Amino acid sequence: MLQMASIVAFHAVMLLLGLGIASRAIPEAFVANVLGYLHKTIGITTPSPEQVRMIALIWIGATVLIVDGCLFFLVFVTSLLN
Repeated sequence: MLQMASIVAFHAVMLLLGLGIASRAIPEAFVANVLGYLHKTIGITTPSPEQVRMIALIWIGATVLIVDGCLFFLVFVTSLLN
């Protein structure tokens, strides 16, 4: 039960974060700073100021897809083992 609540909470936080970025409720300077830190940590080029919001939304979407894919794979493998 706790795992399901964690999954729902993760999706709710990601949805709120995405809505905050898309609606410009989160300041663009903050989003650019966080995105720049992430890109520099990974070692890739930081996006231009015009692309910051779109790239942040792409990162959020990719993170949700990766987490959901890993959870699906985990459930699939455990169902095969039973």
